[in-house]
Amino acid sequence: MTPSDFLPAPRPRFADLKSCEDWLARAALADTPHACSAFLTLLEEIEAYPPRHSVYLQLLERLRYPVVLAQTEHAKRFAGQPLPLSHGEAAAFIQASDLWTAMLRGYVRLLGAALNGKHPELKPSLARLCQRVLACTGELIGAWVLARREFATDYWKLMHQAYSAAEAREVAEETVADLSVESSPMAAYAEMLMLKLAQPYRLSHRELDWARKWVRHWAKEAVFSREAPRHGGHAVDLAGNSGPAWAMSAAGSVSLRFLDLARVARLIKTRIRRLEEGAEPAALGLGSDCTRLAAQDLLKTLGHAWFDAEPARDFPRRTSPSPMELVSGFAAIHHAIEGRPVAKSESQSSYSYGEAERLHTFRSELEPLATREARDQGLENWETLEESDDGFRLRRGTHGMRLAHRQLVALRPGGARQFILCHVDWLIEGPDQTLTIGARALKGVAKACAVRSSDRSPPQRSDALMLPVAPGLSPALVLPAGWYRRAGELELELGNAIRRVTLSGLLERGFDYERVQTTGSS
Repeated sequence: MTPSDFLPAPRPRFADLKSCEDWLARAALADTPHACSAFLTLLEEIEAYPPRHSVYLQLLERLRYPVVLAQTEHAKRFAGQPLPLSHGEAAAFIQASDLWTAMLRGYVRLLGAALNGKHPELKPSLARLCQRVLACTGELIGAWVLARREFATDYWKLMHQAYSAAEAREVAEETVADLSVESSPMAAYAEMLMLKLAQPYRLSHRELDWARKWVRHWAKEAVFSREAPRHGGHAVDLAGNSGPAWAMSAAGSVSLRFLDLARVARLIKTRIRRLEEGAEPAALGLGSDCTRLAAQDLLKTLGHAWFDAEPARDFPRRTSPSPMELVSGFAAIHHAIEGRPVAKSESQSSYSYGEAERLHTFRSELEPLATREARDQGLENWETLEESDDGFRLRRGTHGMRLAHRQLVALRPGGARQFILCHVDWLIEGPDQTLTIGARALKGVAKACAVRSSDRSPPQRSDALMLPVAPGLSPALVLPAGWYRRAGELELELGNAIRRVTLSGLLERGFDYERVQTTGSS
């Protein structure tokens, strides 16, 4: 990190903090996209016509909180959306990325000036500048993760350099006020390492939001060590440009740091135990917007990611990609499992995912539209990069249908006769607009069936999929989203046979499907 120093402009955009306060008082910031655009323009103008170094820092500090508020609201326009993002969603993401980048550039310039020793007025703020560079880089990476985009390794390199600077100047553990929490350069650095280890692309948007909030509060409990734990641990190379990885020893490296999360482990174990005893998540500092079961599941997921040894690869690598057919959309999947896959239409479907869900839910009333949806969401050709017993890592190099996290798909490897019912376990869009996904197979060979509900008005019929379970037990059903009702009764049609089943439990809720347990038959 060697940013050049700068000379204050003869006529800076803002000469003092009061000028910034006056701008904030006059600016129209109620509309989020307009606010982000206004902040971006302002930061670029300050960068082009900077004031004195100490005033520059005051301006960034004053603008940081309203920028965070605007960005939090703005991220709702692209976070958790199917990929590839629509034009409007992609524009919102680019704007958010540009704004965090502009804020980051300002702090990097000031940190570089503080490190060169020519500006003694910045020396008392050295810990804060290191923390801000790390925090802003973390926010920038966070925007890319929310959009499920692959971010550049340069961001890791910048974070390693900022933390190295804090460590060398002995300010890594110095407490710094950061919005509503206490932080430090070490805590801000650990926060991003913990987020990376949490495998954020596997988390739903809500889970990722909870995890980021929890990590922000727990990161101050993390410490770094130059010595490896007895059985190895997660480590990061300060001289590299990648995130944390499992290492068995330091191997004589002076730049390797091991992440010690022992205190975080105790926090998580205590919260899991309290939740099992009936405590509410809000009482444990986990927020009021998650259920007890959801909090338990996520805490266990984070615990495995942070404290367990790195698992074996999910997917053995292939020496060369092999073809894979993929079908998305519930109606199209039903056709494929039934043995009648439809070829991909020349035109892309124009329906939103909400409309597609309604097509499945009200199929009896909208049969022609559902048929057209099935035709439009037909076969796509993908490449298999890696595979395991229960999943695949796939890549699509051309534009195609949008896919969402935990969406139902059907896959057919080259040369196979049957489709495998799967869901999208994770997905990420690359810089060249390629889409890479991890697909997990649902256990059992799926069979196409149909269900009819007589307790709805009017009675409704829908495609469904049946998954076998242990002999003598009723099968699990995969239904379109919105069909599950506890203790609800359905008529199950499989071939010429019709029987009545009761929905006894929700096993899994995906983006566009519900996997349910059934009991009874007649």
